[in-house]
Amino acid sequence: MKRTLLLPVSILLLSLLACSLPGTTLPTPGTPVPGITPPAAELDLSLLGNATYTLEGCDGTPQAFALTGGSYASGPDPLAVGYTAVTLGDQLAPGDLNFDGAGDAAVILGVNCGGTGVFTYIAAVLNSGGTPVMAAAVFIDDRPLIDNLAISAGEISADILIHGPDDPLCCPALQTRQGYRLYASQLILTHLARQTPAGSMRTITIGSAADLSEAAYPLTVSGSTSIGPFENTLGYNIYTEDNTLVTRGSVMTDSPNPGDPGNFSLTTDLTLAGVFGRVRIEFFETSMADGSILALDSVLVRIP
Repeated sequence: MKRTLLLPVSILLLSLLACSLPGTTLPTPGTPVPGITPPAAELDLSLLGNATYTLEGCDGTPQAFALTGGSYASGPDPLAVGYTAVTLGDQLAPGDLNFDGAGDAAVILGVNCGGTGVFTYIAAVLNSGGTPVMAAAVFIDDRPLIDNLAISAGEISADILIHGPDDPLCCPALQTRQGYRLYASQLILTHLARQTPAGSMRTITIGSAADLSEAAYPLTVSGSTSIGPFENTLGYNIYTEDNTLVTRGSVMTDSPNPGDPGNFSLTTDLTLAGVFGRVRIEFFETSMADGSILALDSVLVRIP
């Protein structure tokens, strides 16, 4: 019987001794364990509404605007000289913008200079340990209508009504689908489809190689157009992962008649140029009237 009681009593004595040792404390429930970094908090509208955004101010120069509760105003009187107001929209697109695994976000910001105009931006916001840090913003239009804001595979995309050549300022009616990717402190256009005067959508769609896939030289990229470009010719650009232009040129589509859908293909090998890592290849159609981009699509591939 004495031997049976000896082990429990010994364990109890050792436990009491450990609790009385100098510097020995038991962790409080909920206290972070040293050496283990908790995951960053997701960015929500409450955090984003109290962040700082750098946008072009009403004097045409970049300014940092610290929002409180989703808004900023330089003063109470919209008619005052130099008045500026910035408002965070209610659309929030969560996702990973820089491929680091953190939950970043895309948001909409409007800048008002005291008149009826609201100069609207899409901003990329990175998640720095749970703190929102604006990385870049791109100007969209005065009072566009933005819908279906989303992040997928590192690309911000949205359906956007912008002003066509004959649209009144109040009422944008030109339907577009736009996509942007973050490169350092810039949001670069990576996809554009826009409505024609007849009401159909002019699109370029890359079918192969797959976006974010791993590929090797010689690299063949192919796709299709919903409407054949002028003289069946598309332009193309190839960029390194830091957005440096490496080469450019043109490629023909096989549209049988002007304006018919068509296909295209480009094979390239940039081994001698030393272009490896993430490589972006884009195809685009430009307007013969003013040089603006009518349609664009791009693919980001990794060349080991």
